[in-house]
Amino acid sequence: KTVAWVPHMLGELGLEYVDLVLLHVASADGKECGSPKQCRQETWLALQRFQGKGQIRSLGVSNFGPRQMQELFDLGGTPVAVNQLEYHPWVPTIHRETVKWCHRKGVVVTAYGSMGSNTYASQITTQGALKQMGQWHGKTAGQILLRWAVQQNVTVIPGTSNPKHQAENLQIFDFELGSEEMNLLNNIPESEHMLYFGHTPDQFQ
Repeated sequence: KTVAWVPHMLGELGLEYVDLVLLHVASADGKECGSPKQCRQETWLALQRFQGKGQIRSLGVSNFGPRQMQELFDLGGTPVAVNQLEYHPWVPTIHRETVKWCHRKGVVVTAYGSMGSNTYASQITTQGALKQMGQWHGKTAGQILLRWAVQQNVTVIPGTSNPKHQAENLQIFDFELGSEEMNLLNNIPESEHMLYFGHTPDQFQ
């Protein structure tokens, strides 16, 4: 499928190349290439061939854990450039461990769901501690969450069609969270950990 998909994608976009392609999930239905691991590896090798032709500049993954990424590193050739995963103060421990692993390996981490999904955003951004931090810095709770991620060398990609929110999302580089604030957000009790989108790194073999 990858061999057919890349030319089709470029044709639809009207481009000769794209800057980044992500291998989006680590699972597989087993119909095309067998086990999830086999599918990941075969797809990665196929994407590398298109990269060698100059049609893809960089290759990354989404929702992968350390074991799954190491399997791709072990293939040789192109290393994983980016790992995109759900990341906010309430993520399970495996997400935090994945981010640390990526930093050690030089893999850029991109966070989605930083402020909650459409379903949970109002619940998350109205929490007392976040609102209080926002008042201290003259920022919204959403800006506090984005700043928390950025201070951990994590890139954020908040999605909104609201021009006011778009402007707010860019205004996170004129303040810094203190160590006590970071520690508070870094030590959410395990009983409060949750995922909005349900993708767990290294879940699939």
